[in-house]
Amino acid sequence: MFRTTADRARRAPYALLLGALVIGATAVGCSSEEAPAQAPAVSESGAWPRTVDTARGPVTVETQPQRIVSTSVTLTGALLSLDAPLIGTGAQPKSTVTDENGLFSQWAGIALQRGVDVLYQGVTNIEKITAATPDLIVVAARGGDSAAEQYDLLSKIAPTLVFDYTDKSWQELTTQIADAIGAEDRAGQLINEFDTKVAAARSTIAPALQAGFTPVNLLTYNSPQDSRMFTAESAQGQLVDRLGMALAPLPADIANADKGVMAGRADVVPVGLENLSRALPGAATFIINAEQPAADALAADPTLQGIPSVQRHAVFALGYDSFRLDYYSAGNFVDRVVNELT
Repeated sequence: MFRTTADRARRAPYALLLGALVIGATAVGCSSEEAPAQAPAVSESGAWPRTVDTARGPVTVETQPQRIVSTSVTLTGALLSLDAPLIGTGAQPKSTVTDENGLFSQWAGIALQRGVDVLYQGVTNIEKITAATPDLIVVAARGGDSAAEQYDLLSKIAPTLVFDYTDKSWQELTTQIADAIGAEDRAGQLINEFDTKVAAARSTIAPALQAGFTPVNLLTYNSPQDSRMFTAESAQGQLVDRLGMALAPLPADIANADKGVMAGRADVVPVGLENLSRALPGAATFIINAEQPAADALAADPTLQGIPSVQRHAVFALGYDSFRLDYYSAGNFVDRVVNELT
């Protein structure tokens, strides 16, 4: 049976975040007293050298990489899922979506087990990256974890591949990275597993959708003054579509408004307080990067009492790890949608 927001208030939280890792006074690696578990060896696929199409143009990778450094915590998740030989990663400050080391909670434990070093948190540290002696560096083209401005310096250390995750599903991004490092077989396995999961979930939630719980709104709701609508171009929007839920269209004036600092991004549209009610016409609302208190706050907002999803008690939080989708968090995303709509 479909569960409303009121039902959710009586239910236990969906899942616990991974335990925080302890960091020292300086940037430290993910380590433990026991010998770290190594990632399974990536089987070589295709010929080397190979030319990789990146956001900065084609880059030649001479041999299959054995020591990869990621400067993007978003790309790190894809590399871990591919069992890549990842030796180090940049990280972000501790937040709701990261642990003490600045790693995304959905895979922080895996990075710990594999002995991946956290080279720095926040600002890109060229010295730390150089000391890690990578034979390949990966960089995000956009987003808060992008080191694209340091591309010229990084490319002097090792071949540097720049990937744009803002306009791709996690499957597309994972496939692109797999093609670059010779992990095509592993990517295919991950995607096949996920396709099976999505097909089963779509069938499970079909009755709720037929009962009228679509189209849906998809947004972050940090406060009424700071909301961002996720579009069909976003990884989350693409996944919602695959689950059989249409995204409610935004009014043209909101969709085409000046995005300010997010100019050029197709995955999100910022919305101010004065337009938020108009940006939420869908029958259900799913909140990204949030737990139940955020859903309760939106449902209680006096300026939003007239929107359909509030009137239907259909406002749901998808968890902190829904903010950046990879193989790990995308599975959690699907599980939470099913949990809310059945």
